[in-house]
Amino acid sequence: MLYVKSLSDEELQALKNMFKNHPSDVSRMRAQAVLLSSEGFNLKDITTIFSVCRQTTSAWLHSWEENGICGLMDDLRSGRPCKLSLQQKSEAIDLVKQSPRSLKTVLQQLFEKYDLKLSCSTLKRVCRQARLCWKRVRRSLKGKRDPDLFEKSRLELALLSMQARDGLIDLRYFDQSGFTLEPSVPYAWQTIGTTIELPCSKSKRLNVLGLMGKDCSFQSWVFDSSINSAVVVAFFDQLAESIDRPMAVVIDNASIHTSGEFTENIEKWANKGLVIGAKYDS
Repeated sequence: MLYVKSLSDEELQALKNMFKNHPSDVSRMRAQAVLLSSEGFNLKDITTIFSVCRQTTSAWLHSWEENGICGLMDDLRSGRPCKLSLQQKSEAIDLVKQSPRSLKTVLQQLFEKYDLKLSCSTLKRVCRQARLCWKRVRRSLKGKRDPDLFEKSRLELALLSMQARDGLIDLRYFDQSGFTLEPSVPYAWQTIGTTIELPCSKSKRLNVLGLMGKDCSFQSWVFDSSINSAVVVAFFDQLAESIDRPMAVVIDNASIHTSGEFTENIEKWANKGLVIGAKYDS
């Protein structure tokens, strides 16, 4: 084909709009090539203007004749094929699960084994395709849990909840915590629906005691010193003197709550209507 057929006013206007406004450089170039052909420029002239081969120019003009304006636009493409094979993707996911907090480590391992240079964004995309997500991990004491004691505590908690619902007692949950400006729980790539659990180790507790009710009511007491058994005992002594109806307080198995200094006061508090309820593990 040497020239395109004569253009109607509508076709001419559509080509001019594409040439001026289309976001794709290639589509604008094709529209201009058709316009030039309609003005009498031959294939050799158009090829020289756009620095392309004769076959490319001819293909543009044929696409216009066969499909009109749509023939000048690129079809949707899936993008460049992934550098990783299915087997390599599977291995990459296994490596991520072994080093969930460091994708750079995984990238280095893949490079050493397959001589593949991948970007971090590519590896993140592979992780998302495998239903991994980046979220906070959590500490856990499940490995230290006594199954029999845990089941006993669970049944006792259920009984206390029923009594609180019937208005027989005031049920509260007690714990202590500390706050710093340093984040202590990291993020990692994890399979959606599951959570990586970090082994829990003892650490210094700082300055806050709290009581929370089933209705999400919350009371806190702030200290400027470390929290030890003596501080917790003094707190419960004060609480026992202030309640006006029976109260059950659920605590966890922290060493402060199992110390002799603490346990020797449990009966005294119970006589005043303050019952220390089931101990639990998180």
